[in-house]
Amino acid sequence: MSCPECVSGSVHDGTPKGTEIKIGDVPAYVTGDEDSKRIVVIGVDIFGWRFVNTRLLADEYAAQGFRVIVPDLFAGWELPLWSLSAHDTNSERSLFQRYVARPLSYFVFAPFVIRNMPRQVSTIAVVTSSLRAAHPDAKIGFVGFCWGGRFAISQNHLFDATVACHPSLVKFPAELEGIKSPFSLAAAETDPMYNRARAEETEKILKEKGLKDVEVKVYVGVNHGWTIRVNMAIEEQKKGRDEAVKQVVNWFDKYLS
Repeated sequence: MSCPECVSGSVHDGTPKGTEIKIGDVPAYVTGDEDSKRIVVIGVDIFGWRFVNTRLLADEYAAQGFRVIVPDLFAGWELPLWSLSAHDTNSERSLFQRYVARPLSYFVFAPFVIRNMPRQVSTIAVVTSSLRAAHPDAKIGFVGFCWGGRFAISQNHLFDATVACHPSLVKFPAELEGIKSPFSLAAAETDPMYNRARAEETEKILKEKGLKDVEVKVYVGVNHGWTIRVNMAIEEQKKGRDEAVKQVVNWFDKYLS
């Protein structure tokens, strides 16, 4: 159900520029032009809507002219940040990290999965319907990371376009049936959750269904989670992360305009 890369990575430096509001009673971080007709909803990973990396990335998208929404999909729950250092593959782990923090992070992760599996779909629906009611002339996209990437697939039909970045826990291929709108996928070549073979099979299945607005990009030299929790000091990984940012921005530039 889990992989070390789902609960590992680096915390990025920076100060988010947005504010916190409620959308349909769902807490959310919002950033970017309030009058923009191009809205992007972010499906967070298991570190939640408060995770600084996610907020900084939202600001980065917003700088391209989007209004970006980061809703709380987990009703206030999120994986603690200490699990990042417990699984950090880029530094030598202490005995505490190896024998206490790392096993404990899985102990925390398991009930998280069980508790939150049913509720994201309804939360996403509430946020989307509230946004469409408040902004009837806007186009709305969704980009999801890791856990949230699954809903870029299964809930694609709720949006004008979606992007799934290293999705996890996807019911494959059943949940591909949810894809009706333009869909882009960013996958890591050796991702245990969604590798090159699965990415290529996804593209094949969708195109055989007659869907034309489909894009699949496979990244080499990066791990699951690279788009949101990459170590920015490692040039190859940062380059892959920056290319994924461009993939998302270009997709929404094309389909939310």
